[in-house]
Amino acid sequence: MMREFGIIWEAINFTFINYGNIKRKSGEIPYVIHPIRVAMILRAAGFSEFKNRNLMLAALFHDLLEDTNLSFADLKAEYGKKIALIVKELSKPEKVSKNEWLRAFGRTSTEAKLVKMADRIDNLMDMKSIEWTVEKRRKYAQQSLIILETCGKASSRLANKLKQLIGKTLNDL
Repeated sequence: MMREFGIIWEAINFTFINYGNIKRKSGEIPYVIHPIRVAMILRAAGFSEFKNRNLMLAALFHDLLEDTNLSFADLKAEYGKKIALIVKELSKPEKVSKNEWLRAFGRTSTEAKLVKMADRIDNLMDMKSIEWTVEKRRKYAQQSLIILETCGKASSRLANKLKQLIGKTLNDL
């Protein structure tokens, strides 16, 4: 059990190093806080770093391929093919529209679906700290409905929280 705990601490350190000085869109919070919160949302939904190690590591790393210079090969060498593939599923391909990519989540791994819902939950909870227009908030909430549709069956707890936050976001516009 202690070794498993060490792996999580190493992964958190890896996350801090690779996100470096990147900030959230609000410009105030270090970006690394976001993947840690995504992992905590999964923890609150009943997942564990001991029973669901790949899931929790993928949550910590979910934006590394999109937002940093870390390559798929680097992530695979450091944490294995399974985790690297989950993170790749969570990385939007350049030539695909956001809506098209979100609709394709129905064909991704269960881990990718769970991380995507937790990611969107965190982003919706954090939305008030970002200066977005009403239209951009509406579009983001509507995209969240696609995530709910394509990923919701992976966890009713996460789906219920996501549905609640989408409703709140649309009602607050």
